[in-house]
Amino acid sequence: MLSINNSKDIPEMMQYHRTKDMINLLHFFPEVSPIRNLTIIKSIEDYEKNYDFCKNLPGERNDSLITKPFMKSIEGTGKNPNIPSIFKKVKELDAEGVIVLFDLCHEPSERYEREAGISLGVSIGVGVYIDAVGKGFDGREVSKGLDCHERYFIPWFDLRKVTISNFRKYRTYLISKEKYEESRKNRVVFLKSLNLKEKVFSSYIPTTYQEIPDFIWLDVIRYVIKELENREEELENAGISEFAISGHTEGKK
Repeated sequence: MLSINNSKDIPEMMQYHRTKDMINLLHFFPEVSPIRNLTIIKSIEDYEKNYDFCKNLPGERNDSLITKPFMKSIEGTGKNPNIPSIFKKVKELDAEGVIVLFDLCHEPSERYEREAGISLGVSIGVGVYIDAVGKGFDGREVSKGLDCHERYFIPWFDLRKVTISNFRKYRTYLISKEKYEESRKNRVVFLKSLNLKEKVFSSYIPTTYQEIPDFIWLDVIRYVIKELENREEELENAGISEFAISGHTEGKK
């Protein structure tokens, strides 16, 4: 087991794709990271040996070494993961694959309960590209490039000008009624593939598109866009000039 709470473990943890990203997020953008007690488990035996600690970590991702191709995500419901079952799938993909466990600073929601999924592509000195999906969706669609309901581009030297009152002037795309109907159908199919019940989740996904509310964009402006301006030199010095931040909302955050 490797833990972010043990400073000696961090260099080894940085050798894994998703874990490295989560550590960088915690360092540069702590206000938007919900992650606590980030932990890597290398095998089911490792998990069983440390079960008393691991059982209290509700978040999970699968991960692979940065010397190998990025491992595809193993989809789950987002709550109460079956770790032994996930480990079996991970090892089928990569014998050196691991599971990353973590605690959250909030109670995890169901995948259909979220206000939005948002991905920000950052090119320092050029601008910020934002793809987003609305209520009932999450970060899966935008992080994988599967869908988009709203798109924005903010030129780098406009970052300091952005406020909630002028944010939408940077919008370059809003989904049409027909495209949203198709998007909703695809989302329903995906959620059903996770053995979630349509009669339970259907009401959470609007039948006509509802734009992402201002209180979500206000968080993005405050904790990401303004931090990009403040940390421009620090990010460049760390060799991080092209990157993306993707995720979903929890409650109104």
